[in-house]
Amino acid sequence: MFLTQEQTEEFESTGFIVLKGFFDKAVMDKVSSYLDGLRDKQPDEFEEAKYYETSPITGENILVRIENVLGDHNAGLADILLAPKAIECLTQLMGEPPVLFKEKINYKLPGCRADKLHQDQAAGWNRYCDFFITMAIVVDENRKDNAALSFMTSGNYERELMTEEWQPLTEDDPPYSPEDEYTLLEADPGDIIFFDAYVPHGSPPNTSNRSRRNIFLTFNRQSDGDMRATYYADKWVSYAPNEVDDARLEESFRV
Repeated sequence: MFLTQEQTEEFESTGFIVLKGFFDKAVMDKVSSYLDGLRDKQPDEFEEAKYYETSPITGENILVRIENVLGDHNAGLADILLAPKAIECLTQLMGEPPVLFKEKINYKLPGCRADKLHQDQAAGWNRYCDFFITMAIVVDENRKDNAALSFMTSGNYERELMTEEWQPLTEDDPPYSPEDEYTLLEADPGDIIFFDAYVPHGSPPNTSNRSRRNIFLTFNRQSDGDMRATYYADKWVSYAPNEVDDARLEESFRV
């Protein structure tokens, strides 16, 4: 068993756990280079789904995220991220083997907007199933000025939707209220965070001159089936990828 009983109990209580140094520097250097390559691919070269927005801070069109990154076209990255020890952790937390539901790289470049306090499940996920766990992999140093993630730490949340679908829990940036129930997670490359789809979390805008790249892999229980292809087919109808010259102007709640 990779996780201790104390860690699984912490996850059940608070909805998330942090594992420091889960991936070593050599692995994270390789992942970082891989993400640079995906960022620099031209439109006629990639099978991934890129999303661009206009920065509310700088007015520039910037890459916000890339999705659909773990198909056969990026088998090397999948082999690294879906390491046996990661799958073992997820199996312990879920009580059965995990199945990949969706994945994204949040590039969070300088000038990127805030991600409002929200529950991931509010992004239309109830149509697929009612329980997911996300593994967040820290690629760049996460600090307050470059939009480190903020999580509710008290466990004082409903294990169900607390808003209507597609609605954030607040329009405020961190620190969230009540302040003693939230913490800003200042994390380092190679750290990972496991969190459920209901725990409230968000991040401030990136006001620094450094990126804050994190990878988010979301899983469902094996017994709920393989829904990844259906999810992406649905998403690309309602929220299609775009190109830098067609950057979205308005903030939108999509996870």
